[in-house]
Amino acid sequence: MNEENIMHRPFTAEIAAFFKKMDLTLVVVDDDPTGTQTVHDVPVLGHWSEEAFFKEFEEKTPMVFVLANTRSLPEKHAVARARTIGSCIKRASEKSGRKFLVVSRSDSTLRGHFPSEVHALTEGAAQVNMPIILTPAFFEGGRVTIDDVHYILEDRTLTPVSETPFAKDKSFGYAHADLKLWTEEKSKGAIPAKVVKSLSTTQINSGKKVILEVLEGLKPGEVLVLNSANYTQMETFILALQEAIHKGNRFAFRTGASFVSAFGGIGPKPWVPMQLPNPQHGGLVIVGSHVPKSTRQLEELLKAEGLGEVPIRVDRIIDSAHPLINEIDSFVQELERQIKQGKTPVVYTSRELVSGETPEESLSIGEKVNTFLVTLLERLSIQPSFIIGKGGITSNDLAVKSLKMKRGMVAGQILPGVPVWELEPDNKFPHTPYVVFPGNVGDDKGLYTVYQKFNEARFCQ
Repeated sequence: MNEENIMHRPFTAEIAAFFKKMDLTLVVVDDDPTGTQTVHDVPVLGHWSEEAFFKEFEEKTPMVFVLANTRSLPEKHAVARARTIGSCIKRASEKSGRKFLVVSRSDSTLRGHFPSEVHALTEGAAQVNMPIILTPAFFEGGRVTIDDVHYILEDRTLTPVSETPFAKDKSFGYAHADLKLWTEEKSKGAIPAKVVKSLSTTQINSGKKVILEVLEGLKPGEVLVLNSANYTQMETFILALQEAIHKGNRFAFRTGASFVSAFGGIGPKPWVPMQLPNPQHGGLVIVGSHVPKSTRQLEELLKAEGLGEVPIRVDRIIDSAHPLINEIDSFVQELERQIKQGKTPVVYTSRELVSGETPEESLSIGEKVNTFLVTLLERLSIQPSFIIGKGGITSNDLAVKSLKMKRGMVAGQILPGVPVWELEPDNKFPHTPYVVFPGNVGDDKGLYTVYQKFNEARFCQ
């Protein structure tokens, strides 16, 4: 597969024009913050109140992300949160008179609550019994779907996601990369694979008329797997989908990040650090993700100059007799000392995976680890020149809980699939660039490269 062909986008301008004519707000409910990895100049909400949505609807914001962070929750709580968010969107829409579409954006390697989260979100928004479009494609990260099988493309090799470490996730593991079988597996048999529909790449390549026939033939509650190996196919589908919606058809969505940018007609926008606050200060890197790719990236990062290592032992965090949080002030003091000296401390959790006996216990361990990292940043009184959060749930909690982010703006991507947020003045460290670095994105030098870009900007000021 040729990477340039995957990223070629022939219909972006046409789609953007039609999206503008639709005169609605696309609300992307993100189960962690990495869905912003393909967009720019789009607001991100750190909370989901009716008032927050009403403000966006009143301003006729075309697209807005909301950080639901449901992947950090057990299914029961994730479903309740999704339903609440849907209800707030619905009430804000009624109050403002603004139309909306809602998208459930989730992990491109199939980790998350499905289909329960989609059902809860649409029920809350009073948009029930709609067909579900299932498309986890994320082309910037090499996630493609061919013949109903979802793959990771690396070094020109296609690997079914079921054969990757992501499928062994202690909370969201799965056995199938075939999305029909995966749907049956995730729904615990409630949606048999044999009733799941799919739209093939052959049908997509046949053009809009064929795609429209498939879309208009879907029945309430049916799941449609969208095959797409590149942006050309995704955009061809979007052209037909927009027309179907314009004609009155309604759909629910469970998608990866590429669908979102394609639907809004948003092209890539590389971001380069320029003016940094307090360039005499070092930055701050916090690595919570423990997937193998994150570990390799961390190892490469630590070879750079100007860093300070601050390892955190997970077994000490969850030690009920002597929890590490009792010693957190000493960690904060060390971070502040390094940042003042112009060093960039790298906080990272121990690389051995500590998990529970059940998915719920594993999520609980993850919550304790994130609470420690959140408290660390929350107590920091020295403003770093930049902050990098590594891992989806980690970067969500750092933004919302530590930095008190109620609203931010996606500035662009510092690397493909790695977004940078600009924090507004009412956040803890205003104007500090905040990098949301997904755990499963980038090559082994990714973290190193991002750090070096910030360092060059610091020393040029």
